[in-house]
Amino acid sequence: MTQLELMAEVMVGRLLIVGEYRGAHAAMDGYVDRTTGEKIGYVKAILLAECQARGNLSRAIFYQRLPDKVHTPEDAVFPYQKGKRYAFFLTSLKNENGQVIGSLSDRPPEMVEEQQPVGTVGAPSGAPMGTP
Repeated sequence: MTQLELMAEVMVGRLLIVGEYRGAHAAMDGYVDRTTGEKIGYVKAILLAECQARGNLSRAIFYQRLPDKVHTPEDAVFPYQKGKRYAFFLTSLKNENGQVIGSLSDRPPEMVEEQQPVGTVGAPSGAPMGTP
């Protein structure tokens, strides 16, 4: 995903966050259907990423329900590269006691392509800011 495609997603109004992928694992989860009393089990993915939240680098935890074809946590495959930046498409996001927690949509995270700087714009680094 290029930065232009990423900006198009933002302008459409999709909730997403960009962060550096750190790792993932799968676990069993489930609930009891109140109408039938039947236990519904599924595999959920727990992904860890580092992102900027209010100017500070913080850890973000994302939960995602995996497709029904994944029956056990051992069947889950995470083809993401540690240390690379990904766009995580969210259905919900909350900041609980400084911990960023989100629920991912069915859309898998997409790697954000790194762009090479073309040139510098503005004052050179280390130059004083503005007039006193």
